[in-house]
Amino acid sequence: MRDPQRFRHWSRWLLRAQWLLLAAIFLAGLALRLELVHFRPVFQVFKYAGLAALAVALISILVFIWGLVKRHPQSRHNALWAVVLGLLPVALPLITVGKSNFDVPKIHDISTDLQSPPEYQAVLSLRREGDNSPKYAGEEVAKLQREADIYADIQPLQLEMPVARATEVAAAVAEDLGWRVVALEPKRGHLEAVDRTPLLGFSDDVVVRVQAENGGSRVDIRSSSRVGISDLGANAKRIRSFLSELQARAGEVE
Repeated sequence: MRDPQRFRHWSRWLLRAQWLLLAAIFLAGLALRLELVHFRPVFQVFKYAGLAALAVALISILVFIWGLVKRHPQSRHNALWAVVLGLLPVALPLITVGKSNFDVPKIHDISTDLQSPPEYQAVLSLRREGDNSPKYAGEEVAKLQREADIYADIQPLQLEMPVARATEVAAAVAEDLGWRVVALEPKRGHLEAVDRTPLLGFSDDVVVRVQAENGGSRVDIRSSSRVGISDLGANAKRIRSFLSELQARAGEVE
């Protein structure tokens, strides 16, 4: 039978504090996802609420040890769960982003063509004041991408089909991936789209350029984050998914 005194020890406030901090993080993330607030104050909430949760977790470890010494099951139970909850703000980004992506270069603009990247046009009107510049930063960024092994597979795709057809297939792939196509010019080989990150809903821009080459088409793609210094590997992941799906789809229709 459940002990009614189980959660009446003062250590229950450790749990309550963690739930309040997690609620603040969740609500801030939800507001960002719904585009109700700018990302900067939300990131401040993430930072300070996360640090506070870790601090409470450290205190809870001491309380747990105290509970072991005093043989106090209520304090041990509350303290243990407070530690688990305090680690969630750290564990969730590691799980969703991946530990390796925290080590990527601090760039937010990835392209298959580092000499002459595809240029944005239609998405320019969708950007807000304070967003990252849509202009490619040049050799400085190109060098960081070129020298990072994690980006070695970000290369143009060669297709055995005309430019217009390749662009149409690329647009179909973009829509299947959940991107919002904002510009499509098959004859010109131009496609622009907007994708949102799955967790916080950041809007990232994508431009695809298709050119005639070697009797077929060369597909270049560029993906850029509107906010933030580092994209934590998100743009490269998006490009890989697109090129892989496009190659498979092209093989079916050729």
